[in-house]
Amino acid sequence: MPGLTGIIRFASHEQVDQDLDSMLGVMRHNNRYSHGRFIDKECGLRIGWTCHPGSFAEGMPLVSEDGNTVMIFAGEDFGDRDGIARQRHAISSKDSAEAGYLLELYAELGDQFFAQLNGWFSGVIVDRRSKRVTLFNDRYGMGRIYYHAGPDEFLFASEAKALLKIRPALRVIEPERLAEYLRYNCVCGEGTLFSGISLLPKASAWSFQQTTSPRKRQYFDFSEWESQPPLGDENFYGQWAETVARVFPRYARGGNKVALSSTAGLDSRLLMAVLRDQLKKHPSYTFAGQWGELFDVRTSRKTASVYHQAHECIPINEQFLQGFADYATRAVHISDGTHNVFGAHDVFFNEIARDIAPIRLTGKFGSEVVRIRRLGDDIGRLVEQLPSYTNTNPGGNSLTGVVTEEIPWHEYARVAVEQSQLVLRTPYMDNELVKLMYQAPKDSRTAGDIQERYVRERAPEFARDITNMGRFTSRNRLVTKLSHYLFSALLKVEYIYLYSTPHWITRVDRKLEPWHLERLLSGRQKWEGYRIWIKTAFAPFLRDTLSNPNAEYTRFFDYQTVLKMVDRHIAGTHNYIDEINKAVTIQLIFSSLLKG
Repeated sequence: MPGLTGIIRFASHEQVDQDLDSMLGVMRHNNRYSHGRFIDKECGLRIGWTCHPGSFAEGMPLVSEDGNTVMIFAGEDFGDRDGIARQRHAISSKDSAEAGYLLELYAELGDQFFAQLNGWFSGVIVDRRSKRVTLFNDRYGMGRIYYHAGPDEFLFASEAKALLKIRPALRVIEPERLAEYLRYNCVCGEGTLFSGISLLPKASAWSFQQTTSPRKRQYFDFSEWESQPPLGDENFYGQWAETVARVFPRYARGGNKVALSSTAGLDSRLLMAVLRDQLKKHPSYTFAGQWGELFDVRTSRKTASVYHQAHECIPINEQFLQGFADYATRAVHISDGTHNVFGAHDVFFNEIARDIAPIRLTGKFGSEVVRIRRLGDDIGRLVEQLPSYTNTNPGGNSLTGVVTEEIPWHEYARVAVEQSQLVLRTPYMDNELVKLMYQAPKDSRTAGDIQERYVRERAPEFARDITNMGRFTSRNRLVTKLSHYLFSALLKVEYIYLYSTPHWITRVDRKLEPWHLERLLSGRQKWEGYRIWIKTAFAPFLRDTLSNPNAEYTRFFDYQTVLKMVDRHIAGTHNYIDEINKAVTIQLIFSSLLKG
């Protein structure tokens, strides 16, 4: 995905420029990407970057008028630009650079600059007078930076594959981290799957001054937000309503076209309620499956019509089913192995969405921030020794856990794939909104009523259609609760049928295949038919990938057991969707990332 890659090194190395080119090349997943390089040998820095054309970060590097300060920024900033005093003539790089004001803001604030940024980002600032290089990222850690600290160099990149490309010694899987991956579907903390590669901690501003060993600093601590006093119900709601009304429109701005990724959920509905008559400027689309019309599609079409907003449905089709091997490999490769093969649809959908608009505005993470919604033998023993994820930090602040752990660790994989195809934006992790949520009255996030209240009061035209969890059914609490239970039950039926199907139900489903139960038991809210597709369209690819007894995945999984699982699943007598997913993903990590 778009981002940074660089080398801090002072010792002579003949191929250092070639290394930078190789690192940059492996991060260009699309020929449309803009890219560039900057070298300052006195500071020991060589850096390259990629970005989507026309995006906020295009126009790097930013260079001060006197040439003494250079900034390379990746990602976006959603600060209140109207409140930032800036003189555009102070920027000599490109007057058209949307991010140009950041350089003056840094000149005004110095090291306080980082805490003023609002968004997902990473960057480098070069102070040529003091010969200091500062590497930084956002306070949530969503602007991910992988690094390797060698004896005479410091390598960093937005993608681990850039480091793996030039240093073969790093192409080794860490068993402990793999155990975390198998247990939690992610690697926790600042570790990665790869030996010798770590993640820059959240809210970092690490400086290098004539050395490859950084001076480490964290510019923000979430205890600042945790220590705020709680607000009363009405005071909180008033501030919350004012904040979303002021902040959300920032995410629909920009020179490039912005489209709304719409669902039938409450998070999308609030976005629409805030934007209202601005919606006609932004096309919308909804992702869909192949069995009937999803509730998301039907409802999104209705809500889009309120303000004459263009709406499209992007369904799973034969192109995806036939091209699954390529989409799956790309999902694993782009995400550095953090996403799995059954996330292949994220490449497919967003590739099509990019042609509708280069910026995708989504209600992603609203449920987590505003409401509460939880997201071989040696390896087997390691997995069993790990506690459940909910018990890893039981005493911590729940909201801090959501925005600094659950989302950056568990959801980053999907975000990385999505951002490789287009610019992804969500206002639900805006600093102002998240900060305010720490002052929510007790049980406010559990009740989850404030979004519904806002829509009913400020934009009742969007309260006419029921959400996917039964909101707006009625003003009667009992009726709404019963509706919620009904929708939840239907969702659970679909989930059980498509994912967690017990073996005995799988055998019943096999006997009733001519009846096509998938059309009856799925397609309302869930469309991901991977359990079924494994038996049909994906069977040849899965057999070819896992049938080699010398395949790398057999270092961690028993070969005969995996083959038996594949055979039984394809035969329709058992459901091993999770086990097959993990085995194929590990194999693709080796073949697409560790073989050079």
